[in-house]
Amino acid sequence: MVTDSSLEMRLARREDLERIGLLLPELAGTLFSERFPGGTVADFYQWKYFANPIGEAAVGIAVTGQRVVSIAAAVPKLIQVGSETLPTFELGDFITAADYRNRGLFSRLIEMICGEVARRTAAFVYVRPNSVSFPILAKGLSFLEVRQIDERRYIVPSGLIHRRTGIPAGLLRTLGIDWAARRMFVPSSSDSVKVSKVTRFDKDMDEFWENTRLRYTFSVVRDSRYLNWRYVDCPTPYLLWTAYRSGRVAGYLAGFMSRTERSGYLLDLFTDFEDTDAAAALAREGIDTMLAAGAQSIFTWTLRPGAKSASARLLRRACPAASRQHLHLAMRFFDG
Repeated sequence: MVTDSSLEMRLARREDLERIGLLLPELAGTLFSERFPGGTVADFYQWKYFANPIGEAAVGIAVTGQRVVSIAAAVPKLIQVGSETLPTFELGDFITAADYRNRGLFSRLIEMICGEVARRTAAFVYVRPNSVSFPILAKGLSFLEVRQIDERRYIVPSGLIHRRTGIPAGLLRTLGIDWAARRMFVPSSSDSVKVSKVTRFDKDMDEFWENTRLRYTFSVVRDSRYLNWRYVDCPTPYLLWTAYRSGRVAGYLAGFMSRTERSGYLLDLFTDFEDTDAAAALAREGIDTMLAAGAQSIFTWTLRPGAKSASARLLRRACPAASRQHLHLAMRFFDG
């Protein structure tokens, strides 16, 4: 456990953002800055922690002197469970400086922020931890695994074969390998659905959510207020598309393209539970856009065992290669 008598553990304030910003890039890697091009780490976390229209995040930090050495955060969300809408928090940003690890800071910060969000009447908290943090959450912090999550990829075959064999990628493309893979895995779209880029979500998205939400038994509330905060107002340059059928919203897709890694990410594909045509049109538009921009891999995540929605089915088909390692979906409940 912690023996440093100068160590203070408390909830973060706005004035802590600069010091938090010194910790995160050091451990998050060189590509972290792609999340806030033209801005600063403090700008990004001002948006994430303090600009959420649902409420401010509960951010636990361990501080020694002027240095933040550990952090864990809980961001407020609204979750629809059956016909009810419940206040919850999503945990994340689990980072501890290398010289302060194995001192129990992670567990103490989680307990502190769980106490805070319970005080704010959250029904539960949820988190998608990796294999390192999940055992700590499950063993000593009362978290239960409710599902597992697969990381999946669409891989451009010409690049993969070139890296493994040295055969020129251009020759492989000429032979039609990439075309064949795209034809096999990328879903075809229906003429009844039109897909457009979107710069901001409006009241049409609220109408779509109201008409769709009861088709799902468990879902983040996806109204325009949430979507604009999550994807439009965020410093990260997300790619956003909306699907329309007969002039009415039929779904949306949020993605991200890392040009440094030449990787694309299908982050949030949402349609009516059984609307295969809208899900296919959105997935195809996102994948084609990323491939045209030079992506060699496109990632997504799906629940295990397979969720039954049209969006989940289309993502599993479009990104057929599943990683051997999986994430966990874990919850800690405050309201029986």
